[in-house]
Order: sequence, then structure tokens, then C-alpha cells
Amino acid sequence: MRCGIKHIFLPFMLLLFVACEVRYPKDIIQPDKMEALLYDYHLVQIMSTDIAGSEYKRKLYAEYVFSKHGVTKEEFDSSMVWYTRNPKHLYEIYSSLEERLIAEVGDESKDNGKSANIALVDSVSMEGDLVNLWRGPRLNLLSATPLMNRISYSFKADSTYHVGDSLEMSMNVLFIAPEGDIKQQAHAAMVVEYADSTFGSAGCDFDTSGSYIVAIPRNNEKEIKAVRGYVYYNDCDSLARAKMLIDNFAVMRMHPEGDTDE
Repeated sequence: MRCGIKHIFLPFMLLLFVACEVRYPKDIIQPDKMEALLYDYHLVQIMSTDIAGSEYKRKLYAEYVFSKHGVTKEEFDSSMVWYTRNPKHLYEIYSSLEERLIAEVGDESKDNGKSANIALVDSVSMEGDLVNLWRGPRLNLLSATPLMNRISYSFKADSTYHVGDSLEMSMNVLFIAPEGDIKQQAHAAMVVEYADSTFGSAGCDFDTSGSYIVAIPRNNEKEIKAVRGYVYYNDCDSLARAKMLIDNFAVMRMHPEGDTDE
């Protein structure tokens, strides 16, 4: 009798399993392939941080990664749009990805004082009225793990900085969690040190996904000596294993209108 019951219910259970299986749109990069692609993508972004001409080389490396996995940048971008609209699936990918990244770059990061999402730059010499000083990855994953919980930078000014320059840190933030609404917070701050040893600063706290800008107004009287800043992620529910994805991270320096480097 018991064997009969097993035979009756087994087909039903198999049908139930198939019905409950997650179905992903056919026109997006599927989870396993997306994880492998993102792993390579993040890795080349991390490894190219300190390479001269890194912005150009990161683009070349990104193109190589897309070619390696047989996708186009457009396919990658559209797939990321779908995953960000379905954060549970994105969370699952990044949970696995985080473990791999820490295993691969964690020991080296501890040795040199950097995390996979931190780029410390002692000096940046760039000309132009509008310059992105940030040389690190534009796409960053932050979590409660000490190795992965912040982005930071430090730039020493040189002759390309002008009196009256304004500074702005901008980013798109996506909080992702395994399920439901979980309290999450992050803090961003920016500090400018002037030649007369005074400081200017700006900062903000945020707990919802969206676009954020931290800006330091122009000071038309003081010469800039250095610029520092960070984004610190604080997972308020450590059991949640929640994460924060930062895209289009930038630190912009802008000359006063009509001022040039010539």
C-alpha cells in the first residue's frame, strides 16, 4: 500500500517542482553565466585599479570579458536591468560571487591595506574643466564583511587644481536583500583639505535605493591641498546578509566657469 501511494504521488511532486522552478526570461543572461561573467568583470576592474591609463584599459578588459562569455555590452546592461528589478535573484548571484572574490583577492587585499572595493590614490594629475578623479571600479559590491564594507579614496592636489574648484561624489545605489524589507544604511562623506590647514566637508546618510550626490561648494579664496572621501555600508541586520550595489561611482572635480588649465 505504501509503495502504491509513493507511485501515485511521485509524478504529482515532480510536476509541482517543475511548476515552482524559477523561470528566467530567455533574452537575459542566465544566472550561472551571469555569475561567471560578473566574477571576471569585477576581477578585471579590481586588478586594473593601479595600472597607468587604467580607465582606458578597464574598458578594454571589459570588452574582453564580454567577448570571453559571448555577450555584448548591450546584453549585459539589459540583463542587469532585469536583475536589479528582481533583487532576490541578484542577491543569490552576489552571495556566491562575494565568497569567490574574497577567496581570490582577500589575502592580497589584507596585505596591501585595500579591499576589493577600495582604491587609495596618493595623487591624481588630470587636466580638464570636468574630470572624474576616481580610478577604481565604477560598479562595486558592498556587504557587512569587513573586507567589503566600504569604498574610500585620497587624492593629493597638484597644479591642475584651481582655486574655486568644486568637488562632487555621485553614485547610484541599490540595496539588495535575500527576502523582504530589511533595514539597511550607508553613509557617504567627502572632505577637502585646504593649503591653510582648514577643512571643508559634506556628507549624507541613506537607507533607500536611488541616486545620491555629495557635493562640496566652491571656495573662491582657498587653494585645495587634498581630497578624501568614503562610502561606508552598515548592514543593520547582520543575520540578513544584505548587500549594497553601487553603480556609476564617480568623484568629479569641476573648474570655475571660464577657468581653464591653459
